[in-house]
Amino acid sequence: MRGHGIFYKTTVVLLCLLMLSGCWSRRELNELLIVLGVGFDWVDGEYLVSFQVVNPSEISAQKRGGERPPSTLYQGRGKTMLEAARSLTAEAPRKVYMGHLQLYVISEELARMGIGDFIDNALRDNEQRMDFNLVVARGTRAENILKLYTPLDKLPTNSMLRSLETSEKNWAPTVSVTMDDVLKKLSADGIELTLTGIKLIGSQEMAESKKNVETFLPQSRYRYKGIAAFKGDKLVGWLNETESKGFTDVTNKLQSTSIEIPCKKDTYIGIEVTSSNASIESKIVGGEPEFTIHIRSEGNIVDRGCRDVDISDPATIKKLQLEAGKIIRGHAEAAVKRSKSMKSDFLGFGAQLQKDHPSVWKQVKTDWNDTYLPDIKISYKIKLLIRKTGTTGNSTLK
Repeated sequence: MRGHGIFYKTTVVLLCLLMLSGCWSRRELNELLIVLGVGFDWVDGEYLVSFQVVNPSEISAQKRGGERPPSTLYQGRGKTMLEAARSLTAEAPRKVYMGHLQLYVISEELARMGIGDFIDNALRDNEQRMDFNLVVARGTRAENILKLYTPLDKLPTNSMLRSLETSEKNWAPTVSVTMDDVLKKLSADGIELTLTGIKLIGSQEMAESKKNVETFLPQSRYRYKGIAAFKGDKLVGWLNETESKGFTDVTNKLQSTSIEIPCKKDTYIGIEVTSSNASIESKIVGGEPEFTIHIRSEGNIVDRGCRDVDISDPATIKKLQLEAGKIIRGHAEAAVKRSKSMKSDFLGFGAQLQKDHPSVWKQVKTDWNDTYLPDIKISYKIKLLIRKTGTTGNSTLK
């Protein structure tokens, strides 16, 4: 019996060993081009795809002041995305690896034509994750954004990604959108896609030169500017700063921002918004959909520009709260007005109607953007509460 037990255990172990895959699919690091950023342009009737890949030796902690740039750009062109991507293998010395992708940069021209093709292409790549961000290159090609020498971070895409994430948390007119978010928006009814725009400031020639990061203030740099609003998979317009703030307020994406309340000519009281909660309420009145935007924010006084304003007086605080609420409402109204004029429901009124009144949504969804959205009635219930006035209260400084 003991011999049978040993035979049984040995058989199980051997069967388990047969099922182990080992390292049959391994790929060595020196056989791959690690892609951190991809740029998409439309040039002379063809797709131009730019892959920004890492130069490992140039970003190593043991090596400083290398002669080569920290990343290299490989490009391919073709009538389809596949042809463009495959054509770069004629000059790329290794196989492209997309497992560490951080950023998609889409040119404004291509975004206006439609982004459906390369979104579909990304879905079919089994190596590509869905947590990388997408931005729109505003007023320049996507390839130019990826050629930029950036300070602090050697890798441009790493710098841009960190800046986007930080800006989203502390400054309202930017939003961080991943590929997963894009897929959800393009597949959902009643809400349209939005992406943050990125601009190149300064000359393109200096942006591509290492000298750009050898001065205290780089002559060429990037800046996130405006939010791109889509209709379907096509870009239809840009939101300005006020409209972008309204967008983040209404869609409950706001984490922190600042509000400036005028108290004298060219003098302001600054309020830091520390939290915000927003929602859209839908109802049917007389057979027509109506909506109410609810926003409740909290903030602190961080800048007392007018010394004669007594912030220890409860009546003053109440007045400042009302003034701040009016400013937030102005941002929301500007975003709603822009949404109606572009006939693009990027604020998600249709999605809320579908959730609350599905039978009504079925009747209006076909013509929602073009017929119903421009004429819907919107009400606002907005409130900001000031929680703190600073550690010094009314300053004694003259």
